[in-house]
Amino acid sequence: MSIQHDKVALEEFQPGQRYNVALRGTNLYRAEVVKFHGGCWATVRVIESINPETSKYYPEDATFDIKVAEYDITPA
Repeated sequence: MSIQHDKVALEEFQPGQRYNVALRGTNLYRAEVVKFHGGCWATVRVIESINPETSKYYPEDATFDIKVAEYDITPA
């Protein structure tokens, strides 16, 4: 069974925009979109870790791909 989710519209997730990223109710980091691949994948760069408990996993300037639909993302 595949996971069903809404795709993020290309015009809503543009490079240079900043977002707060959370997972299952836990705030993780503030990130800037480097590239939106369309569908559900994006490359982000961590601007600031916003959770002391997870900060070692998300150092400033770390760049990686995320599956956007897996996270709670709000404008920063």
